Amino acid sequence: MAVISKMDLTEENTKARDEIATSRSYRFYYGWIIVLVSFVVMTFAAPLLASFSIFYVALYKDLGWSRGSTAIALAIFLLVTGIAGPVVGGLFDKFNPRWMMVLGTVTTAVALLWLGVMTNLWEFYIAYGVLASAGSSFIHIVPFAAIISNWFVRYRGLALGIVTGGMGLGQVVIPVLQQSIDQFGWRGTYRLVALMFFVIPTALIIFFLHRRPEDRGISLEEEGLLRTRSKGSSDTVGQSINDVRSDEPKHEVRIVDEEWARREWTTREAIRTSRFWTLLLLITLFGTGYMMINVQMVAYLGDKGYSSILAASAVGLQGFVYIFGRIFGGALSDRIGREKTVTVSAVIFILFLVTLYIAGFVSSPILVYSSVVLYGMGGAMPLPALIAAAGDIFQGKHFGAIIGLLLLGGYIGGAVGAWLGGYLFDHLHSYDWHFILAIGVTVASSALIWKARPSKVRVIRAVSVG
Repeated sequence: MAVISKMDLTEENTKARDEIATSRSYRFYYGWIIVLVSFVVMTFAAPLLASFSIFYVALYKDLGWSRGSTAIALAIFLLVTGIAGPVVGGLFDKFNPRWMMVLGTVTTAVALLWLGVMTNLWEFYIAYGVLASAGSSFIHIVPFAAIISNWFVRYRGLALGIVTGGMGLGQVVIPVLQQSIDQFGWRGTYRLVALMFFVIPTALIIFFLHRRPEDRGISLEEEGLLRTRSKGSSDTVGQSINDVRSDEPKHEVRIVDEEWARREWTTREAIRTSRFWTLLLLITLFGTGYMMINVQMVAYLGDKGYSSILAASAVGLQGFVYIFGRIFGGALSDRIGREKTVTVSAVIFILFLVTLYIAGFVSSPILVYSSVVLYGMGGAMPLPALIAAAGDIFQGKHFGAIIGLLLLGGYIGGAVGAWLGGYLFDHLHSYDWHFILAIGVTVASSALIWKARPSKVRVIRAVSVG
């Protein structure tokens, strides 16, 4: 019988440890499939809102509507979407999200088909402002914010950044939609967009979407874990550390306020806190400043002598930058905190406003595109950071309804901004006050995140796994 010495055992253990150290890899987490599906669906849904600025110009020119009266449809859209947010969030907390999302895609498609045959302003208000907004509420930010928050904690900001980046990718097609409007008219383009909602988003939702990890038989604890295994081993689950495997988190959540973080927040309890109202006001102000400029941007560039194709291309570029802005903003908020990320984005957004204003007096496409890059970053970065901040503060099974209420503020602010932008131009025939007010509310909103201080509840930090 062979005798194994102590030295042999030591060498064997050293070799085994070396093999383990060189074979670490990430455990695949199904939550990233949820992120991918959510990203694609958001990409399909995004043009509904993002393309308003180019349909806006085509509609008031073709049908003889005033800019102010036409912009009211967007104000209605944002208000209805905002009001629907808490309702949708509550429904998603209670019922199967798949079939409600399918209902959303079908409803939105019907609304778009109606837009393709409308002739009256009141039809535009109902089809776009009410029906399309109600349908899209089931496939937009509120339900996906709730679902992603169920699947992620350590990488919540990054995951939300990727998902909301779909809104940016949806804007990339804006130049294509402008070409379609120029060639087939706005009616034919609305019909084309309607057909898209009947197929791809619906299939992805039915086959791949799940509300929480438990629905797939896995645990939230598997998020961000490393898989440590010996060479030649194909199994990654179910062995102990004695079987040369251990799971280690790459990022950890440090609870700062234990009492707050462990509380199961309901909507009623959340609205009794100053943090809720601070976040609500912050999001409302941001929405006001953002939409005041967003809706009027194509018209502003057109009035300053830029072509419609250049203006539409600028909006498309903004959407492309949005993809990176959302992802970067979410990931950055996981690294440096929600407060600093929102502040940085506010500075970038103000730089955009200044650059765009100057572009109105200096005929320079390069200046326009430069301003749009700043717009794409400064306008995109806050959303994933703010949703993640709300999740840090009010995480729990009622988060869908809570985030719906908070985002209602953004839609109300956006509705006010959309209406105010058209109203100011109709009465002042100038865009000067648009820029002044947008800068003011941006500064105010960035200051409020420091009052909410989500970092006083939870902090995400990297840990060594080497």
